[in-house]
Amino acid sequence: ERELNEVGAVKFQLSRVLDAAGISKSSAYHHFGSRDGIIAAVEIKTVTEQVQNNNRMIRLFVENAPEDQSATEFLRLLVTTSGNDAGEVSRQRRAATLVAAQDNPALAKFVGETQRDGAEQLAETLELAVKRGWVSPTAPILGIAHWILTSVFGRILVDFTHDVETNAVWEEAAFVAL
Repeated sequence: ERELNEVGAVKFQLSRVLDAAGISKSSAYHHFGSRDGIIAAVEIKTVTEQVQNNNRMIRLFVENAPEDQSATEFLRLLVTTSGNDAGEVSRQRRAATLVAAQDNPALAKFVGETQRDGAEQLAETLELAVKRGWVSPTAPILGIAHWILTSVFGRILVDFTHDVETNAVWEEAAFVAL
């Protein structure tokens, strides 16, 4: 993970990782299949933690908000939770994981499971928001949860602009769509 954070996947050197970990190349290949398998394993861990942390934060907000909390604040939270530099890095890593999953069946399976699990967790939170009277969805809640989770990839294109105004108008459009 440290190697990936320091140099990225393109400059990732397996030999440095093996030296630091004190394990043989054959052992690493036995457990992970390849250099890409090792990178994928780290990305799987990272993406899983990010999705779980985002869902946890949103759930805590819904569960602990005062009774007079507005739906507007809840929806704004959904849109803006990852609008900072850390969010951009997170989206870049997710994108890299998706690209790697195209050629790695185990990683592709994991990505699908993570999407389903994350959407189910978010759908439960959205159900709580419905019970609180904050939202009245007209589409299936699980579908909305999937849409919210997948919209992060549309935001990646906005990230490339590195423009505060573009980010702001994207967030406003996403807020209105929600």
